[in-house]
Amino acid sequence: MIPRATWRLAARLAGFALAVTSCRHSASQARPPGPDAGAAQSPDGATPAAGDWRAQAAAIERAEEGRRPQGIQEAWLTATDVRVRRLATRALSRVVEAPLDTSVEAALLRGLGDEDREVTGWAAYGLGWACKGREEAHVMALAARAATLSDGLDAGMPRERGGRGIDGEGSVLRAIGRCGGALAEGVLTGYVTASSGEVEAEEAAYALGSVAGKHALGDETMGALLDRALGDATQPDVVAALFPIGRLEHVPDAWTARVVAAARAALRVSSPHEGFAIRALEKTGVFAISDLATAVSKPDLDPAARTDAARALGRLGLAGHEALAGALGRMLKDRAILEPAGLLRDGFNVLLAVAFALGQETPKSADVALRALATLPLPGRDDSPALAVRVVALRCAAAVALARAAYDAEPIAKCDPRADGATGQRARLAAIVEKPLVGERRKAFRALAESPHLAVREAALEAVALHPELEESGRALLVVALGTDKPGLVATAAQAIVQHPERVLTLAASERRAALDPRAPPPTSHPAMDLPLEVKAALLRALEHPWREDEVETRTAVLDALVAVGSPDARAAATRMCAEPNVTVREHAARALRALGTPEPACPQPLPSPASATAAAAPRKDADDGPPLAHPTRVIFDVSGAKLAVSFEPDLAPLAARRFVHLARTGFFRGVVVHRVVPGYVVQFGDPGGDGYGGSGALLPCETSPVAFDALDVGVALAGRDTGSSQLFVTLARYPKLDGDYARIGRAEGDWGAVAEGDVIVDVKVEE
Repeated sequence: MIPRATWRLAARLAGFALAVTSCRHSASQARPPGPDAGAAQSPDGATPAAGDWRAQAAAIERAEEGRRPQGIQEAWLTATDVRVRRLATRALSRVVEAPLDTSVEAALLRGLGDEDREVTGWAAYGLGWACKGREEAHVMALAARAATLSDGLDAGMPRERGGRGIDGEGSVLRAIGRCGGALAEGVLTGYVTASSGEVEAEEAAYALGSVAGKHALGDETMGALLDRALGDATQPDVVAALFPIGRLEHVPDAWTARVVAAARAALRVSSPHEGFAIRALEKTGVFAISDLATAVSKPDLDPAARTDAARALGRLGLAGHEALAGALGRMLKDRAILEPAGLLRDGFNVLLAVAFALGQETPKSADVALRALATLPLPGRDDSPALAVRVVALRCAAAVALARAAYDAEPIAKCDPRADGATGQRARLAAIVEKPLVGERRKAFRALAESPHLAVREAALEAVALHPELEESGRALLVVALGTDKPGLVATAAQAIVQHPERVLTLAASERRAALDPRAPPPTSHPAMDLPLEVKAALLRALEHPWREDEVETRTAVLDALVAVGSPDARAAATRMCAEPNVTVREHAARALRALGTPEPACPQPLPSPASATAAAAPRKDADDGPPLAHPTRVIFDVSGAKLAVSFEPDLAPLAARRFVHLARTGFFRGVVVHRVVPGYVVQFGDPGGDGYGGSGALLPCETSPVAFDALDVGVALAGRDTGSSQLFVTLARYPKLDGDYARIGRAEGDWGAVAEGDVIVDVKVEE
C-alpha cells in the first residue's frame, strides 16, 4: 500500500519503496456460515424473507462489514436469485482466512461449481486466499473447474479483456497461483503452453508471477513462458509472459539470451506493459545494462518503464551506475526537459528516479550532468509552488549524489533555499548517515533528529537501528520519540527497536560485576542484558496512549517492540489485544504470544454481545460517511494547480467509495500534502499529518476483489487487513502483484504521473 508507511531509511530519503501490505495477510480464524448471535438480520430482527432482494442485500452487506463468516446464511449462498448468491459468495470470500473451517470450505467449493461465472470467480478468490494447509486439494479443485470453463462447458458470462466484472476463469487461474507449489506451477504452465485463448494465457502468466514470487520456476515453465514471450509482442498475453520472469531473484544463465531477446522485442512495440520487459531484463544482471540504459534515455518509452529501468541500473553496481551516468547525459541534451514546462510533466519523475538511483556511489562521469541539475535556477516569486517543489527536489537529489557522503558539501548546503526546508534536510541526512555517526557528524545528525519535519525525524530514527555507535544517544532519541503523540514517530521508533532491540538494552548488572571480578569466568558472546527503566516506561506509555481507531500501525509496532526487548509486560498487553475486534491487531497479538512461548495461540474475532448483535442488525447509519453512492461519482482534485480527477465507483467497494466521496465533500483533503510518490508506480495521499501514518480517524473494512489494477486505477492504502481509512493511491503502471490485495475504488483521469511528492491538494470539487 500499499503499506501506508513501513518504508526503510533509503525509501524515506529516495522515495522508491515498492513494498505493500495487503488486506489479506492475517491469521484470524474463520467460523462456519450459519445463524448465530452475530447473524445479520433485517431491521425488525427477523431473517430477511426469501425473494426480498433489498433486505437480503442489506443483511449480507452488514455481515461482510462485520467481518463475520458465521453471519453469512446458507440460504443466501444457495439462493435461486443469482444476485443474492453473488453478494453472499463475495462476502464470504472477503472475510475468510486460513485455516478454513470445513463447512466454510464446503460452501466455497460449492460456489466454485456455480453456473454463474461471477459466483465462481468469488468462490475461487476465497479458496485462493485460504490455501494454507490445503494447497494441493484446492489446486486440484480449482484446476478441475478451470478446465470446464475453458472448454466452454458453461454458458456463463462472456470473456472480455479489460472488463470490470468478475471473470470466473481468470479468478480461478489467479487463485491457483496464490496457492502456489509444484502442482500449481504445472497446471498454469499447461495453460501458457497449450491455451489458444489470449486471455487465458495472460491470466495464467500473471498467476505464475505469484508462484515466481515464492520460488524459482522450473525449466518447463521457463521454456513455456519464453516460447509465448517470443511471439507477437503487440499481444498482451505475449508481454505478460515476461511478468513472472521479472519476479524471480535472477534468471538462470541458460535462459539469459532468450529473456533478453524477448524483452528487446517487447520494448520495440509500444505497450502499457513495457515495465514487464524492463523488470525481466534486470533479472539477467549485467547482460541487461546496455538495454536498460537505452530505455532510460528513450523519450518515447512509457515514463513508468523508464523509471523502472533507472531503478534496475541503480541495483546493478558500478557498471549500472556508469550506464546511468551516460543515460542522464543523453537526457539532458534535450534542454527542454529542464525548462519550467518540461519539469511540470512526467519527465520530471524520470529525472528524479535517475538521480536517486545513482545514490552516493556516483561515478565521476556523472558529475557534469549532476551539476546541471544541482544548479538549476531557483524559481522566482511569480513562479508556481509546483515548479519550486520540482526544482528543489532535483537540486537536492543531484547534490546528494555529488556529495558522496560529504554532508557539508556546498551542493547540499545550497540545494534548498529554505534554511529549514524538509527537502534540504533530507538530503543532508542522507549524506550524514552514509558514514559512522561520530564527532561533528553525530552533532549534525542529532540536530536533524530534532527537525520540525516529521519525515526527517522518522528517517533519523530509522538510522538509529543502523548505527550502533550512537549507543546512549540513540537510545535517548528513541525514548523521546516514544513519548510523543505523533503516531509516525512512535511507530518508527518502535519499529527500529524491533529490528535491533540491542540498541536499547544495557549490559546486565551481573555481567558488569563479573567484568570487574578477576575470579569470574571469561565473558560469553551473548551476555545477559537488561531493559532500562526509561525504555520500558516509554513503551508502556506509548501502548496506553489513546490512539485513534485507524492508528493501528502505531499500536501494533509498540506491542512488537515490547516483545522484542523481552518486557515482562508484553504477555499481558498481547492478551488484551488478542480480544480486540480488528483482525490486524489480533494478528500481531497472536504472533506476540507465539514469540512468548504460548503454543498455538488463538485470537479469533470475539463473539458479539446480544446488544451488539442487535446493533449490527439495525439499519446502517449514514451520518458518518454520507449516503451510499448510487453511481460513480467524479471528484476533481486541484493538485498544486493541476486539475486531476478520480471517479469513485461503488460497485466493488461501496463503503470505501462512499467514505472518500464524503471526505471530499467535507473538505477533508484540502491542504493535504501528497506524501508519497514512487515514480512509475504510485501516487499516494490522504494523511493530514503528511507522513503516511494518519487518517480520518475511522477504519474501513477491506473490500478486495479479484480484479486487475491497471495504470490509473485507484485503491485504498493499507497497513494490514481492515486498516484502510482516508489514504488512497493512484497506480501509474500495470502491477499485477497488487491485484486482489487492495480494494479497487475507482479510476483516475489526468497526468497523475507528473505529480511530485510534496505537491499540495489546494482544492477539491465533487461533481454532483
